[in-house]
Amino acid sequence: MKTPLSQRLRALGAVTLLACTLGAATGAVLAAPAQAAATAPGTPIPPHVFAPYFYSNSPTDTLYQASQDSGAKYLTLAFLQTLKHGDCTVYWNGRADSPIGSTYAAGIAAIRAAGGDVYPSFGGSAATSGSLTELADSCQDVNAIADEFKRVITAYNFTRIDLDIEEESLANPVNWPGIDRRNKAIKIVQDWAKATGRTVEFVYTQPTFTDGLNNGSMFLLQNAVNNGARIDGVHLMTFNYYDDVSDACKAKTGPAHDMAAETFKATQATYDILHGLYPQKTPAQLWGMIGVIVMPGPSDFGDCETFTTQDAVKVLNWAIQKNIHGISFWSLQRDQRGAARTYTWKPYQYTQTFAPFTHGDNSAQTAITATVTGGPLSLAVGDMSPVALPAVALNGQDQVATGPLGHVTVVDSRGTNAGWSLTGQVSDFRSPAGNQTIAAANLGWAPTAGLVPGRMNLVRTTNDSVVTAGPAKVPGSGLSTPQALCSSAAGASTGTFDCGATLNLGVPYNAALGTYTGVLTLTLV
Repeated sequence: MKTPLSQRLRALGAVTLLACTLGAATGAVLAAPAQAAATAPGTPIPPHVFAPYFYSNSPTDTLYQASQDSGAKYLTLAFLQTLKHGDCTVYWNGRADSPIGSTYAAGIAAIRAAGGDVYPSFGGSAATSGSLTELADSCQDVNAIADEFKRVITAYNFTRIDLDIEEESLANPVNWPGIDRRNKAIKIVQDWAKATGRTVEFVYTQPTFTDGLNNGSMFLLQNAVNNGARIDGVHLMTFNYYDDVSDACKAKTGPAHDMAAETFKATQATYDILHGLYPQKTPAQLWGMIGVIVMPGPSDFGDCETFTTQDAVKVLNWAIQKNIHGISFWSLQRDQRGAARTYTWKPYQYTQTFAPFTHGDNSAQTAITATVTGGPLSLAVGDMSPVALPAVALNGQDQVATGPLGHVTVVDSRGTNAGWSLTGQVSDFRSPAGNQTIAAANLGWAPTAGLVPGRMNLVRTTNDSVVTAGPAKVPGSGLSTPQALCSSAAGASTGTFDCGATLNLGVPYNAALGTYTGVLTLTLV
C-alpha cells in the first residue's frame, strides 16, 4: 500500500557534453539591480530547461539572490493556493500577505534582466490534501478558474504554468470533478492565449510509482485529451515511492532503491502511457513532454531512497540522450543547505550538475569524458558521440590534452541568405562526487570550417556561400563564455557547411586524480 504523498518532505512546503564538474561555493550576498527591467513580455521558457523549485512560504523576495548564488537561471516558484477551500482567488503559499502582482515582482524582473526566468506552480502537497486549496479543487466555477489563471499570467507575463497535483487530490474519485474543471479551464486559457498572441504552456507535475502512474493521474491525462487541453509537459516526482521495496529496505529485509535506475524505469512507463494518449506524436516529441523532479539526498526513507550526486550525473546524461522536457528538484533551499548525517554535499552541488541541461530546440547535447589519472589524459570526440579522452600523466607542470571535436554539419535551407552563427560554451569540468574541478576557461579550441559542395555539377546563378571559422581560444581564456565556432554572413549563408575544432584542455600541474565531466553546448542562431 502506497502511503499518501502528503507525508512527503515536499509537504514542507547544442551539441557536446564534456565530462568534468564541480559544485560552486556560495557567493557573497547580491542585491538585485536597481534598474532591473523585465525582458520582453511573454518570452517562452526554453523547451528543455532545468528549473528547480524555490519555496520560502514568505512574502520576502529573495528570488534574484537565490538565482545568483546557485547559478539556477530558471526557477519554478512554489506555490499558488487559495486561502481556504471554496475560494477562487490564489495567493502565494495561501498567505493573505502574499498577493498576486506585488509579491516577488522585483525578483522576477531582476532574474529576467539577468537572462533567466521564473514560472509559477499551482498546488503542492499541502494544497491537495486536507482542505484542498489547490485552485481547481477549491473553486467550483470553470470560468473563474480560467480567469484566475489569466490574472496570474498577465500580472507577471508568465509563459508557463506548473500544476502540481498530488496524491490526495488524485487518489479519491470524489475529487475528480476538480480534474475536469482544471482541464476545461486550461482549454479556455489556451484559446485566449492564441487569440491574444501569448505563449502559455501547461505542465502537470505528478506522483509516480516506479512502474507508472496511478489511476488518478491516468484519469487526469485522459481527461485533458477529452477536453482538448494541450499538456506541454508531464513531470514525474521520482522520489518517496512508499512501495514494497522501500518498506522492505526500511525493515532491513531488502535492498535500497537505485534512484537513477528507478527514474529511468518510471519515465519509460510514462512514455508508454503518453504514446497511447498521443499516437500521432513521434518518440522525440513524446520524450520532449517528459520531465523529472528528484529530491537531492535522502527522501522519507533515508538510506532506502537516497538520490546521490552520482545519481545526478547519471540522470543528466540520460536526460541529454533523451532530450526530455525538463529537470527539476525539491528544492533549491534544500540543495543550498545540504542534508544532515552522511548525506552532506557542497552548497548548490545538484544545481550546478543540472544547470548545463537548459537548451533550445536548435541545440543538441552529448557526453564527452575527460580523465586525469597517474598516466595519460585522453580526449576523443567523433560524430558527436560520447568522447573518451586518453590519459595524461601528471609531471609537475601544466599540460595540454588535445583531441578533435566531432564535426558539426550546418544546413541553411531557408532561402533567405539571412546569415547564421554557431557558438559554443562549456561548463566547469567536475568529478562525479563534485569535489574536484577543472575550470571551463581551461578548454580552448582551434575551429575549422568549410563549405560542403553540392553533389551535382550544376551551374549556379550566384557565387558559392562562405563560412568563416571562429577565432582560436587558448586554455586559460577559453570557452567559459560563448565563443564562435563558425558563422556565415548575411547574403552568403545558404547551403551545407562543415564545422569542427581541435580541442585543447589545459590540465593544471596540481590537478587531482579522477574522472571529470562537463557540458559543451553548441547553439545555432
